[in-house]
Amino acid sequence: MDQLPATTRNTAPADLSAEIIRMVDKRPGDLVTCRWLFDDHYRCNWWAPSSLGDYDNPSMSGLMVTTHRVRLSRFLTVTRTAAGLVLSHDDEGARGK
Repeated sequence: MDQLPATTRNTAPADLSAEIIRMVDKRPGDLVTCRWLFDDHYRCNWWAPSSLGDYDNPSMSGLMVTTHRVRLSRFLTVTRTAAGLVLSHDDEGARGK
């Protein structure tokens, strides 16, 4: 039976999305989604409720997907160290404030 070389066994990185969501800064009302793209690269979106002032049916209440907008989107590079996760982002690729 063929064996994989030691350098290719168990080298797939772990998906750290759930940990990233727990540790990023959030504003009240924010919902954060994070997706693993490849290697140590992730995309995170901060969803926030949009103003109902321009909504055409303000009598319809409740959380609906259409009432939330992405207020911030970032591509992150995330590595695990002995001290925990280290997150860095590309400010040039960031959207929102």
